[in-house]
Parts: sequence; structure tokens; C-alpha cells
Amino acid sequence: MSNNVQKVYMTVSIDTECDHDPNWVRANPLTFESINEGVPNRLQTAFNSVGAVPTYLLTVEVMEDATCVETLRSLQGEFELGTHLHAAFIEPHKKYHNYAGVDSPDFQSGYAQDIEFRKLENLSNLFVDSFGYRPTSFRAGRFGAAPQSLNSLQKLGYKVDTSVTPHVRWTAPNAVVDFRRAPSQPYFPAEDQIIVPGDYSPDRILEVPVTIMPRLLRRAPIWFRPWFASVDQMKKIFHYHLKQHADREVININMMFHSMEVIEKASPYPQSAEDVERFINEMLEGLNWCKEEGVEFCGLSSLHESFRQAA
Repeated sequence: MSNNVQKVYMTVSIDTECDHDPNWVRANPLTFESINEGVPNRLQTAFNSVGAVPTYLLTVEVMEDATCVETLRSLQGEFELGTHLHAAFIEPHKKYHNYAGVDSPDFQSGYAQDIEFRKLENLSNLFVDSFGYRPTSFRAGRFGAAPQSLNSLQKLGYKVDTSVTPHVRWTAPNAVVDFRRAPSQPYFPAEDQIIVPGDYSPDRILEVPVTIMPRLLRRAPIWFRPWFASVDQMKKIFHYHLKQHADREVININMMFHSMEVIEKASPYPQSAEDVERFINEMLEGLNWCKEEGVEFCGLSSLHESFRQAA
């Protein structure tokens, strides 16, 4: 650690969805190899080997599938389950009842606040029906969250949102979200804000940004993420955040990716068994290096208490 930093927490936040195709369209017919093979036999086994604690953020179609729910209920090791919303897949104003072969470009924040709240409420209730307890961690599909999203999540008892991607602006047919000026470390947002930090209050949700490093000369920022960053680049991003936030007692490195990325041809990324092996090996090498640097692995919701104490 450096300067004032006493603790670095490492989270791994995974958008956990049905299989897609190389064009990011959902598989047709709909398949769940990502869940039933990828999560228990590829991802969780890898995380167990290094002591990482992943947070699997579950979509509607995963929780509606009985086999997927049973797979996740039987998962061995340390992990957290949370939720992940693609707004077109749940009432009210549900657009698709058959998810095979479709895309879901809409941002949840593009809906009226009462509609978005009811969608999040229905998603949360589906989680309770599936697992018997309330979820406390969340990410918006396509990162499409806004201040109203945080207000709704807070009312529903969530502790952590991880929708913010610093240095990035996203557009959808029904909304735009701009996170270019967002903080890069976890913060308690000000009232009715999503990228503006405020004072801590006991019931306020914690925003945990995805770990991203900006680059000069208008080059795209680089994510702390397998496939998108080499192991050497992950090390560079890690050191960048330690240096940038050396005045903090506690910092977080938040890796993200999709469950489908460990199944060949189920996303635009690994297209062969060799690609998947490389993905997992480089992910593990990066996580193991972070462990040697002294990080503490934890699920997303655990960060709320840690950053509450720091606040």
C-alpha cells in the first residue's frame, strides 16, 4: 500500500445472463450454458482457487429458468448474488416475452420514475421468490442508471449500485447517461444525484464505479477487465488508482465482465476454447497478483459497511 491507503478491496462484478451470439444478440433458441456450465465449472472454480468473492448480478431470464436457479442455489464457495435489469424484459411495459434472438437497448432510466420503480420492484421480488432473501447489489443493463434509479433502489433496500462507468458516456434509443465526470472510487451520492458525492447518511446507497483508467489524446479509457486489458495493463490500472487516491484510507478495484464471456461464441469476445482458457488464465493471473499486493476480496454489498466507516 502507499501513503494513507490502509485497505484495498477487490470486487468482481459479473453481469450474469443467458448466452448471446457474437453480435450481442441473445441466443436463438435461448440457452444457458453460461450459467449451468460457465458459472459453477469455470468461473466459481477459478475464483475459489485464488480466494476471490464474485458478485453475480442476475437478469430476469436467468431467474425465470428453474435449472439456472437450482445451479446458483447449489453453487459452492464464497460469492454474492445480486440483480441486473434489462428493462424490456419485465413488467410494466414488458416488450418481450420470448427473449430468444432479441436485443434490449432501452435504458431503465428512460422510463418514468414510477415505471422504473415497479420494474425494479418486480425484479427484486423475482429474486426473493428464487432465493428466499432480498438482494442488496445491483447494476443497470447497459449501465443505464440515473438519479431516479438510485432513489428507487434505496427504497427497495439495496446497499450498493455498480452502474457508473467513469470517463464514459452511453446512449440508447430512450435516454443518455453521462458518467464522464463521475468519481472513480466508491461514494455516497448526494440526494437526487448519481455522479455527485454527498454526505453519508445511514440509509444512503453506495455507488461502486467500475474500475476504469482514462487515457490521453482522446484514446478510449481502459477497463480493469479480462480480454479488454492484459495482465500488465491491469497492473498499471491498479497502480494508477493507488496513486490517484493515495489520500484515502480505503479504496476499491472493481473488475466487471459478463458470464457469457467464458463460453466460446456466446459473446463477441472468446470465440474458441483456447480463447476461453486465455481469458480465465489472465483473469486469474491478474487477481492473484492483486492478492500478492495485499488486496482483500469481498462481495459488493460488503463495501457499504467499509465505506460507511471510512465516511
